Amino acid sequence: MEHGEAPARESRNSKLGVTSLVIAILATVGIVALFVIAALIGASALGGSDPQNLDPQSIQNSPAFAGFALVGIGFLVCIILYFVGLVLGLVGVFQRRRKRLFAVLVVVSLLVLGAIGASVGAPQ
Repeated sequence: MEHGEAPARESRNSKLGVTSLVIAILATVGIVALFVIAALIGASALGGSDPQNLDPQSIQNSPAFAGFALVGIGFLVCIILYFVGLVLGLVGVFQRRRKRLFAVLVVVSLLVLGAIGASVGAPQ
């Protein structure tokens, strides 16, 4: 390599970018599965009764309450996985001599999902 030439970029994808993509996909599948599980738990907890007639104390004493707690913990784990994927994607974006396609895709998609989630969850 001559003096002043830029080093040749390796043609392999960033391992951190690919890892962040896999983490983001798994977290998304986990979120979808948790929504389905929460709906099933809610349907079984209601048992065909009118939700307006239930008192909060009976719901807290039911076994479905523990299921909802586990679903909530699962959501927190998926959110943490999203942040881990975002950090790995950002590190992958700044790697030299690697293709950055997967890392950029993950970072952009997670930032867009975060903005949508923040706008939906924001108080009116």
